Amino acid sequence: MRADYSKFLEPSGKYRGKPFWAWNGKLEKEELLRQIDVFKEMGFGGYFMHSRTGLATEYLGTEWFELINACADYGERQEMESWLYDEDRWPSGTAGGMASEPEKYRAHFLVMECFKQDEYAARDMRPDEMAFACVLENGELVRYYKLQKGREAGAGETVAVFYEEPAKEQDIYNGATYLDTMNPEAVQYFISITHEAYHDKCNKRLGSSIKGIFTDEPHRNPMFTEFNNGRENAVPYTPGLFEKFEQRFGYQLQSQLPDLFFRKKDQPLLKVKWDYIELCQELFLESYAVPMQKWCNEHHIIFTGHVLHEDTLTAQTVMQGSLMRFYEYMDIPGVDVLFRDNENWWIIKQAASAARQMGKDQLLSELYGCTGWQMSFQDYKNCGDWQALFGVNFRCQHLSWYTMKGEGKRDYPASIFFQSAWYREYKYVEDYFSRINCFLEGAQPECRLLVLNPVESVWARAYGGAFDCIDPRDTEIKLLEKRYRDTFQYLTEARIDFEYGDEGILEHAGKIQNGKILVGCCFYDRVLVTGMDTMRSSTLHLLRQLLEEGGVVIFAGKVPSYVNAERSGEILELAGTAKRIPFTRSSIAGACADGTEITAGGEAQRDILARSYRDGNDRKVMLLNKNWEAEYRDVPICLGAGKSASCWNARNGQVYPLNCKEEEGKLYVNISFAKGEEKLFLISDEKDGESRQPQKEEGSTYLLPDCFQYELSEKNICVLDMVKVSIRGAEFGPMEVLRADRAIRDHLGLCYRGGEMRQPWYEDKNEKCRRIPTETVDICYTIRMEVLCEAELAVEDISHIRRIEINGKAISLCPSGIWIDPCFARLKIPKKYLIVGGNSIVLTMDYDRDSGIESVWLLGDFGVRLEEGSLPVIIGPPDKVSTGDISNQGFPFYSGKITYRFTEVQGISQVRMSDFRGACAILRGKQEVILGFEPFEGCVEDLWGIQIVFGRRNTFGPLHQFPREQPYVEPASFLTEGNNWSGKYVLYEQGMLEKPEVKVIKPH
Repeated sequence: MRADYSKFLEPSGKYRGKPFWAWNGKLEKEELLRQIDVFKEMGFGGYFMHSRTGLATEYLGTEWFELINACADYGERQEMESWLYDEDRWPSGTAGGMASEPEKYRAHFLVMECFKQDEYAARDMRPDEMAFACVLENGELVRYYKLQKGREAGAGETVAVFYEEPAKEQDIYNGATYLDTMNPEAVQYFISITHEAYHDKCNKRLGSSIKGIFTDEPHRNPMFTEFNNGRENAVPYTPGLFEKFEQRFGYQLQSQLPDLFFRKKDQPLLKVKWDYIELCQELFLESYAVPMQKWCNEHHIIFTGHVLHEDTLTAQTVMQGSLMRFYEYMDIPGVDVLFRDNENWWIIKQAASAARQMGKDQLLSELYGCTGWQMSFQDYKNCGDWQALFGVNFRCQHLSWYTMKGEGKRDYPASIFFQSAWYREYKYVEDYFSRINCFLEGAQPECRLLVLNPVESVWARAYGGAFDCIDPRDTEIKLLEKRYRDTFQYLTEARIDFEYGDEGILEHAGKIQNGKILVGCCFYDRVLVTGMDTMRSSTLHLLRQLLEEGGVVIFAGKVPSYVNAERSGEILELAGTAKRIPFTRSSIAGACADGTEITAGGEAQRDILARSYRDGNDRKVMLLNKNWEAEYRDVPICLGAGKSASCWNARNGQVYPLNCKEEEGKLYVNISFAKGEEKLFLISDEKDGESRQPQKEEGSTYLLPDCFQYELSEKNICVLDMVKVSIRGAEFGPMEVLRADRAIRDHLGLCYRGGEMRQPWYEDKNEKCRRIPTETVDICYTIRMEVLCEAELAVEDISHIRRIEINGKAISLCPSGIWIDPCFARLKIPKKYLIVGGNSIVLTMDYDRDSGIESVWLLGDFGVRLEEGSLPVIIGPPDKVSTGDISNQGFPFYSGKITYRFTEVQGISQVRMSDFRGACAILRGKQEVILGFEPFEGCVEDLWGIQIVFGRRNTFGPLHQFPREQPYVEPASFLTEGNNWSGKYVLYEQGMLEKPEVKVIKPH
């Protein structure tokens, strides 16, 4: 489908993001409908209605479904898509603990414990245990035999005892456990509680106003890891496992349990390990994936989501087996890309490969999770660009909070919603990505290379101790991971497109036709085999066929020496008739290229990524500078076959012919790239008109002043998060508010609040949950003031507050309005109540299970100085601000917008921001022009100010986590200890750190 300019300029909701809408409080219909309007204003195309920590409305209760239906109906009228989420929090499968409340449906493990000879003889035996006497050398298994009843192990032998054990109960499942997802009866029970309830209550909305349902992080339970409530010496178990193993593989698993659990001396790969993981994979797919897809298809809704855990071969082995196998059963396969600096880019390539092979035209990514309040629009672009390049066209942003109350404000911030000061500008980001989606719609990648996915080589090496959480500990598995990463990088940095082939999918969906390998609906000219230890016999048969029909098979580096995880020389023999190369960057790129690749020259050649698509007679190309820190000028690019090209600018919707040089049927052009910049080109086999590529205009430099008048969009903020607390005569503090809250909970015998606490709706519903009488707590905050001014106090959860005294004088608890989020009330503080010097603010509240001690925030027209980095002092507001960090100019906690004002610049000015810190910049003149992405350039008429829009990091934190730069932000980030805790405030720089460059290009 040739690109449609009108659709590209203003894409419809089909192409726009649908964020996780965190339903995390007491839900009110009017507020929910208001928030749908906000989603639309922000440029979204819909939302996933997602229960999160803090939900007080009963999950799957009568009111829940009334609100689901109200949102679906209103969303349809607003042309906003409503999507369901199949769980209370995550991972999917328990229905908030209801599905796993019956013990027969709970997850179970097969556990190994090791004993010395005398320890084993002295212990009480379990009735169902199996024991083996093992000879170990340096932790490796040499030999073993089964201990029959009454037989003792020999001297120096270790006794390995195996037994079944249920998973531990956890608050994340509201006191239950995770589900046995390899048990079809258990999964059907989950479906009956969740999906059938939606069918009963939402009825005809399914498939119309409700488009689909998201399943989040289901898995078959952890293997050889402590991650997700597992154990390093345990593997998943389900009733009938041993019988099913013998039926499928023809031998007994229970007689070879030591081989499964230990690394065997001189036998690093074992078939029993490979077979066991394959069985678990099959049982999980048969029990969970297949019935989910079947139910969704029968009820005309789309099955999407993602499974746990994608990032590495090890992570997949530990939690799942192979994720590509699950994608086969999803209508829209999906992934979860957490963190800002996640460099596991093959996550997308795996999912995109399975999606295209199975004929699915959409790929979802749950992205931006755990990235923090400090993210800029450029950061969001950087995280999203490479995913769009590799195939993501359905963006599910993580996360948009219904409320910031309680734990909500610490639930993997930021909130990509109205709580962020930049929410009205965010449409700029959504417009950009939706234009990319629109431009590439219907185009098919020009991809001719299949790379065998080596995940099963990790399966065959698995044992207790092989993994450190979801990372490899075993040296050989680390090498497999490195080869996997290197292969991906060598190919993508050479702009050689490829797709992965999962051996399980190849076994039933792969065949050879006319010298090519067909996987599902995709043909490939050549196959790359590298970084593998073992290969399926079915894969070997396909490769043998491919070579016989004149196809190309490339072996890079070491040739696999195992077939079906058993030693074999067959693959080495086959490799003798194929192409063999060393495992080096140049060898792999040279052998895998077919001459049609896009090329980039100079120092940028490894940083410029590219994908080429075929769309009818046209080609579409996306280029991306993957380097977020470097810009490149005049990079020589060969765009491949074509006679003319046009540039489609996803940032502003403009389209113009590109000035290219044609030689021998290929197009050549020099292109400059800003940091992280993208390019979209439509390439035609017909000649086009003359280039109208925008040219930069020269102009006279306008020098901005050293200091600026300024305007704030919100009152300045002073965070008060240090308190003394008294209850029943006991006193705690001074200490930070969350630590004080835990001290109170210890005193009262209450469980801690946190991201995985039991849900309020569950505790309200279940009488067995312990209730305590409401207690009265006095919380004292202090603030020193050098000047007096009118001020307000922002407080949370005012319904629990009895009284607030400022220096012993009570203030009115009648709010003057809300602040940032409806859970925060603004209370006026009479100026006469304040004094120069130390001021006390004593808040008396009713404290119960659902309460919490939180920060309060002083708001007003003042400045704030931090003494010794930890003691805020109220001072007079600065008359002017200068370039540099505004945190040091009276605004350490401010998180709204600041406008730097100056004398109006007559005419049209071209502005390039230098170094600024904020979500985006806005040029203010006769128009407002958002500068969200590098190189932060724009033109505006009669410029009189530059506005910087901030994130909420310096207001809501984490304010005490050290060091400041962390790979991710989670609820635990707000409760760090030891060297990761700082008594001083840990803040980000904000503001215009350097003067922008201003040129007047058309004076009046």
